[in-house]
Amino acid sequence: MSVTCSRTKIALAVMALAASTGASAALSLGNVSLNNGLCQTWLGSPQLSAGSCSDANIADALQVGGGNVELGKYGRGGVTTLSGDFAGKPVTLRSLVAADWTTGQLQPTALTERYIQGAAKEAGINLSPTDLTDAVNAFLSPNAGLGGLAPWMYVSDPNIDYVEMRDGHGVYIGLAGIYNATPFLQAVFGSQLPPGTQLPSGLQVSEVVHVNLAGVQDYLFGFYAERSGVYAGPTPPNQAVQETLSYSGTYEVKIPEPESLALLGLGLVGLFIGRRRRA
Repeated sequence: MSVTCSRTKIALAVMALAASTGASAALSLGNVSLNNGLCQTWLGSPQLSAGSCSDANIADALQVGGGNVELGKYGRGGVTTLSGDFAGKPVTLRSLVAADWTTGQLQPTALTERYIQGAAKEAGINLSPTDLTDAVNAFLSPNAGLGGLAPWMYVSDPNIDYVEMRDGHGVYIGLAGIYNATPFLQAVFGSQLPPGTQLPSGLQVSEVVHVNLAGVQDYLFGFYAERSGVYAGPTPPNQAVQETLSYSGTYEVKIPEPESLALLGLGLVGLFIGRRRRA
C-alpha cells in the first residue's frame, strides 16, 4: 500500500471518529495530583466559596462549569503544580514566582515583555521603548491601588477551570479570571496615559499558567473571556460590578501540541478502528 493511500485512510478515519463522537467530545485530565504548594478550590454556583484542595474538591472544580483550582497565591511560597495525563501523556500546570517575571533589579524576562506588549495591544496602546520600560517597572513594582502588591503577583496564581483533550489531540485549559480587567491594566499602563485618562471599560487579560505537555513547555494567557456565570465575592448589585469580581470570566487557551501528542491522536484512531472491526 502506498504512503499516500495510507495517509488518506488515516485522514478518513479521523473524520469518521470526529463524526461518530461529535464535535463536543472531550477527554478529561486523568490521574490528577497536586504537590504540597499553596492551593485553594472555589466551588458553587453562582457564588463561589473557598475550599480545601482535597481530591474530591479538585475533581469537582475541574468539571466544566464546576468551579476552579487556584495554584499558588500571589507568587509566594514557591510554585504549586497540578499534574495529570491524557492516555499516558503527562501534563503539568504550575503557578509562577518572581523568577518567571524578573531577573532582579526590575530587569524583565521575555515573558514580562511578551505579556505587557500583548496587553498593550489589546488596550490599543502603542508602547515606545521608553513606555515599555515604564510599564515594566509598574508591572514589577508594588502598587497601592492593588493592596500593596505588584501587578505581576496578581497574575501568577492561575485558577484552572478545566483541562481537556478535544478531537483526540488538542488540549485546552480554561483559566478563570476577571471578565473586566480594566482596573488591573490601569495600574500597569496609567503612567503612559495623559493625566486623568482612564482606559476603556471591558478590557480583558487572564492570569498566566506555565504548562509542560509531553516535554513541550510554554507560558499561556489570553485576552478574550466568556462569561463564566459564577463569581467570588458578595452578591453584586449590578452586572458592571460583577464583571470586576474574581472568576466572572473564563479565558480558554490551547497548549502547544507536541508531535508525540499528535501521534497519540492517531493511536486513538487506530484503537477506534480496531474496535469497530471487532464489533
